[in-house]
Amino acid sequence: MPIKNADIFRLIEEISEHYRKNINNRYIRKALLIMNLSQSAWDQIESLTTRSDYFKSQGYQFHEIYEQILAVGQFIFNARRDILPNLRSMLSRGTDSLLSRSKGPQDQNRILRDMAINNFSSNLKVLADMINELYITTVELDRKMHTKKTPVFKKIPELKQLGQLLIEP
Repeated sequence: MPIKNADIFRLIEEISEHYRKNINNRYIRKALLIMNLSQSAWDQIESLTTRSDYFKSQGYQFHEIYEQILAVGQFIFNARRDILPNLRSMLSRGTDSLLSRSKGPQDQNRILRDMAINNFSSNLKVLADMINELYITTVELDRKMHTKKTPVFKKIPELKQLGQLLIEP
């Protein structure tokens, strides 16, 4: 049965907007390209953050939402481990880094880039909190809709690791 829940749609829209504006923006995107994340995970993240209109009309399946939640959880974990410690050096102006292709951004771009770098850790935390809220809301709905059957989240053992993916080390 497709899920057409207003709370889930609202949370997904908020996650999508936050992800586009604060995580996968033009200042940080270059660094994200080096993350070790499977193509399947990237596809799930893209589906969650860009296809909400499609899912509003068609509805979500529980397994789809859980796969997307896990993909974003893995993204957050990898970003904290692989990107966050070296983000400034990856994107800083004037380095010979593989990721620094511009010859020197204008002052306004430099200020915006520095803001994006400085707030990246906080923005990952906000994303993690939003994903956790989506997970909790989805599990509650899953339990309500599957009173006589086993809820879908109990059939996906990887979801037990979600908390570890979302918390800061």
